[in-house]
Amino acid sequence: MLEAKWWILLAAAGLVFFMAVSRSVKEPFKWIWLGLLYTVMGGIVLFVVNFFGQTFHFHLAINPVTAFITGFLGIPGLLYLAAVKMILL
Repeated sequence: MLEAKWWILLAAAGLVFFMAVSRSVKEPFKWIWLGLLYTVMGGIVLFVVNFFGQTFHFHLAINPVTAFITGFLGIPGLLYLAAVKMILL
């Protein structure tokens, strides 16, 4: 088995290979930037929902997964998280 540092090195080499083959350096970084931007915006929205939800004792967890779901899907993603919280948890 390969150690973790070798997996990271292989992943970085794969990313460089993908950039060289596609002849685009900016495109992968653009998608990474948009993913981070959506995650931050989703985290802000979840913070606001939790701030106003304190009145009703309603709280949604703020972590990278829920922030990305909220940021990427918007209002339907937020409603999905609320429904899962109320029905399953």
